[in-house]
Amino acid sequence: MNLFKGEKIDISSKKKWFIIGIIIAILNPIFSGLIMAFGFLTEPKLRKEGKILLVISFVWAIILAYIVEALKRGGFL
Repeated sequence: MNLFKGEKIDISSKKKWFIIGIIIAILNPIFSGLIMAFGFLTEPKLRKEGKILLVISFVWAIILAYIVEALKRGGFL
């Protein structure tokens, strides 16, 4: 089976991949979360989930930046 000749791939479980995407976005929001979100955005059936992952990645990255800065000011890091 050659995937590069325009063959269509169906996602077996949208919900499963969405949950995996959220977990990846939470664990590593800046790189992996954004890559996963952009990957979802390229799939027509996963565009809504991709937008949600993109927002989660950006918001969580900003929150983590504030937490790290607060820990640095407090002398913990």
